[in-house]
Amino acid sequence: MTQPELAGSAIGQGQMLVSPLHMALVAAAVANEGVIMKPYLVESVKDSAGFTVQRTVYHSWQKAFTPDIAGIIKEGMVGAVQYGTAQAAALPGIQVAGKTGSAQNPQGPAHAWFIGFAPAVQPGLAVAVVLENAGSGGAVAAPIAGRLLAAAMSKGY
Repeated sequence: MTQPELAGSAIGQGQMLVSPLHMALVAAAVANEGVIMKPYLVESVKDSAGFTVQRTVYHSWQKAFTPDIAGIIKEGMVGAVQYGTAQAAALPGIQVAGKTGSAQNPQGPAHAWFIGFAPAVQPGLAVAVVLENAGSGGAVAAPIAGRLLAAAMSKGY
């Protein structure tokens, strides 16, 4: 990349390609003081009687940034939900941290993004929502993320 391309990629411009999983890991890393945990597909396997026969062991995978940097990013994400573009992800009585995005799409309307986690203190959930060709992340993706977080928390996650 040229220096201007690298600078543009920092704000999601150009040929930056990520998946919702990548971005959920970014949100989780902020929530986890800069540590990216190794992703997994199945948390546990139970037999026909309901007994757990196998459980995933969680492993740290990579260190993305320091706890101090994670704290600064988290503060900004909390602010985005409290009074910024991510307000539609707010939940009553639960502090949510989030970031919206509207990724340029040369073929049509922008792709709407939201990443976040909850609760902001002692996080237990991370989420990434992307809707292709849907426009503003704050208007379209953030409300869906809020509903996903609320549903997961109501189930005890």
